[in-house]
Amino acid sequence: MKKLIVFFMILSLLSLSCIFSFVLAEEEGADILQGNAAETVINHMTDKDKKIAEYTEKYGGDVFYGKTAYYLGVIQKYSIPVCFIGLAIGALNFFIIGNKKLEKKEQGFGMIVAFLLGLVVFQVLPLLFAIIVAGR
Repeated sequence: MKKLIVFFMILSLLSLSCIFSFVLAEEEGADILQGNAAETVINHMTDKDKKIAEYTEKYGGDVFYGKTAYYLGVIQKYSIPVCFIGLAIGALNFFIIGNKKLEKKEQGFGMIVAFLLGLVVFQVLPLLFAIIVAGR
Protein backbone atom coordinates (compact mmCIF):
# COMPACT_ATOMS: atom_id res chain seq x y z
CA MET A 1 0.00 0.00 0.00
CA LYS A 2 2.87 2.37 0.81
CA LYS A 3 4.36 1.74 -2.61
CA LEU A 4 1.12 2.68 -4.32
CA ILE A 5 0.73 5.89 -2.31
CA VAL A 6 4.32 6.99 -2.96
CA PHE A 7 3.96 6.13 -6.65
CA PHE A 8 0.83 8.28 -6.99
CA MET A 9 2.44 11.13 -5.05
CA ILE A 10 5.43 11.12 -7.39
CA LEU A 11 3.19 10.83 -10.42
CA SER A 12 1.05 13.75 -9.28
CA LEU A 13 4.11 15.93 -8.59
CA LEU A 14 5.53 15.19 -12.01
CA SER A 15 2.22 15.83 -13.75
CA LEU A 16 1.76 19.15 -11.94
CA SER A 17 5.25 20.27 -12.88
CA CYS A 18 4.59 19.35 -16.53
CA ILE A 19 1.29 21.23 -16.55
CA PHE A 20 2.86 24.36 -15.05
CA SER A 21 5.76 24.25 -17.49
CA PHE A 22 3.35 23.98 -20.45
CA VAL A 23 1.31 26.91 -19.17
CA LEU A 24 4.40 29.06 -18.74
CA ALA A 25 5.69 28.03 -22.17
CA GLU A 26 2.39 29.08 -23.76
CA GLU A 27 2.56 32.50 -22.12
CA GLU A 28 6.14 33.03 -23.27
CA GLY A 29 5.28 31.67 -26.72
CA ALA A 30 2.50 34.23 -27.12
CA ASP A 31 4.98 37.05 -26.52
CA ILE A 32 7.40 35.62 -29.06
CA LEU A 33 4.67 35.19 -31.67
CA GLN A 34 3.62 38.80 -31.24
CA GLY A 35 7.16 39.96 -31.99
CA ASN A 36 7.83 41.25 -28.50
CA ALA A 37 10.72 38.89 -27.81
CA ALA A 38 13.41 41.58 -27.75
CA GLU A 39 11.28 43.85 -25.60
CA THR A 40 10.55 41.09 -23.10
CA VAL A 41 14.25 40.26 -22.77
CA ILE A 42 15.03 43.92 -22.13
CA ASN A 43 12.14 44.16 -19.65
CA HIS A 44 13.36 41.07 -17.80
CA MET A 45 16.81 42.57 -17.53
CA THR A 46 15.46 45.87 -16.29
CA ASP A 47 13.22 44.08 -13.77
CA LYS A 48 16.29 42.40 -12.34
CA ASP A 49 18.15 45.69 -12.23
CA LYS A 50 15.15 47.41 -10.64
CA LYS A 51 14.97 44.74 -7.94
CA ILE A 52 18.70 45.02 -7.24
CA ALA A 53 18.41 48.82 -7.02
CA GLU A 54 15.43 48.47 -4.69
CA TYR A 55 17.31 46.07 -2.41
CA THR A 56 20.39 48.30 -2.53
CA GLU A 57 18.37 51.25 -1.24
CA LYS A 58 16.65 49.08 1.33
CA TYR A 59 19.88 47.67 2.80
CA GLY A 60 21.95 50.81 3.11
CA GLY A 61 23.11 51.81 -0.36
CA ASP A 62 25.77 49.13 -0.86
CA VAL A 63 25.46 47.27 -4.18
CA PHE A 64 26.91 44.12 -2.62
CA TYR A 65 24.00 43.89 -0.18
CA GLY A 66 21.48 44.54 -2.94
CA LYS A 67 22.86 41.79 -5.18
CA THR A 68 23.14 39.39 -2.24
CA ALA A 69 19.51 39.99 -1.24
CA TYR A 70 18.35 39.54 -4.85
CA TYR A 71 20.19 36.27 -5.36
CA LEU A 72 19.08 34.93 -1.97
CA GLY A 73 15.50 35.62 -3.03
CA VAL A 74 16.03 33.77 -6.30
CA ILE A 75 17.59 30.82 -4.49
CA GLN A 76 14.70 30.81 -2.03
CA LYS A 77 12.16 30.72 -4.85
CA TYR A 78 13.80 27.99 -6.93
CA SER A 79 14.94 25.76 -4.07
CA ILE A 80 11.39 24.58 -3.37
CA PRO A 81 10.81 22.57 -6.58
CA VAL A 82 14.37 21.24 -6.62
CA CYS A 83 14.12 20.03 -3.04
CA PHE A 84 10.70 18.46 -3.62
CA ILE A 85 12.05 16.52 -6.60
CA GLY A 86 14.99 15.39 -4.46
CA LEU A 87 12.60 14.38 -1.68
CA ALA A 88 10.54 12.36 -4.15
CA ILE A 89 13.64 10.54 -5.40
CA GLY A 90 14.78 9.93 -1.82
CA ALA A 91 11.35 8.60 -0.86
CA LEU A 92 11.41 6.33 -3.90
CA ASN A 93 14.77 4.92 -2.85
CA PHE A 94 13.78 4.65 0.82
CA PHE A 95 10.29 3.17 0.59
CA ILE A 96 10.15 1.27 -2.69
CA ILE A 97 13.64 0.24 -3.77
CA GLY A 98 14.88 0.08 -0.17
CA ASN A 99 12.62 -2.84 0.64
CA LYS A 100 14.75 -5.04 -1.61
CA LYS A 101 18.21 -3.47 -1.19
CA LEU A 102 19.43 -2.19 2.15
CA GLU A 103 22.03 0.20 0.71
CA LYS A 104 19.30 1.93 -1.33
CA LYS A 105 17.25 2.35 1.84
CA GLU A 106 20.18 4.06 3.54
CA GLN A 107 20.84 6.17 0.46
CA GLY A 108 17.18 7.21 0.30
CA PHE A 109 17.13 8.17 3.97
CA GLY A 110 20.27 10.23 3.46
CA MET A 111 18.72 12.00 0.49
CA ILE A 112 15.55 12.77 2.43
CA VAL A 113 17.54 14.26 5.32
CA ALA A 114 19.83 16.23 2.99
CA PHE A 115 17.04 17.73 0.91
CA LEU A 116 14.94 18.60 3.97
CA LEU A 117 17.94 20.29 5.54
CA GLY A 118 18.65 22.12 2.29
CA LEU A 119 15.04 23.23 2.02
CA VAL A 120 15.06 24.66 5.53
CA VAL A 121 18.41 26.39 5.05
CA PHE A 122 17.52 27.96 1.72
CA GLN A 123 14.18 29.19 3.05
CA VAL A 124 15.70 30.74 6.19
CA LEU A 125 18.81 32.36 4.65
CA PRO A 126 17.03 35.47 3.28
CA LEU A 127 15.38 36.05 6.65
CA LEU A 128 18.70 35.79 8.48
CA PHE A 129 20.31 38.10 5.92
CA ALA A 130 17.58 40.70 6.43
CA ILE A 131 17.85 40.51 10.23
CA ILE A 132 21.65 40.75 10.28
CA VAL A 133 22.01 43.51 7.67
CA ALA A 134 19.11 45.59 8.96
CA GLY A 135 20.44 45.33 12.51
CA ARG A 136 23.92 46.62 11.74
